[in-house]
Amino acid sequence: MESLELLQKVLAGKTCLVGIGNNLRGDDGFGPYFIEKLREKALLPEGRLMTVEDVPENYAFPISRMDVSEVVFVDAVILAAPPGTVVLGPLEELEEIGQIASTHKLSLRLTARIIEESGKKVYLLGVVPESMEFGHGLSPVVKKAAMELVSLVERLIKDKTNELAVDGNKNQENREKGE
Repeated sequence: MESLELLQKVLAGKTCLVGIGNNLRGDDGFGPYFIEKLREKALLPEGRLMTVEDVPENYAFPISRMDVSEVVFVDAVILAAPPGTVVLGPLEELEEIGQIASTHKLSLRLTARIIEESGKKVYLLGVVPESMEFGHGLSPVVKKAAMELVSLVERLIKDKTNELAVDGNKNQENREKGE
């Protein structure tokens, strides 16, 4: 499945987006930055947007008890690709490739296992960092990727909302016609 289709499918369900990273370490702050920008847009219920900084394992059990079917970790990823490259997929599949790892690999894998045991599917939405130097903010290339992703998520959610409204209107019309 293509990444855009996968993102659309994941966002159509009851999904929790989890920003992982440290804002004080350059592009490692991608996850929290992305979640904050989504919060500003008020696209998803507040309870389905989380920032866990660089300790996702502390949130494994609370996330596993949430009423959601998918969890998307949003993080900087180590990948042999240009900075700003975006990847999306099931966490387990991306790890199996062997060429990709979250910058918080061990704690993220442990957290994912706990969440998956509760019946949820875990995904990784990542961006390749340019710099993770302490004391620096996001690089321009990663900030641009984050903002493009926020715009894409906004468009996908609004398209889905419009689609549901149209379907709801058709169902109402059919009920009124006695169909």
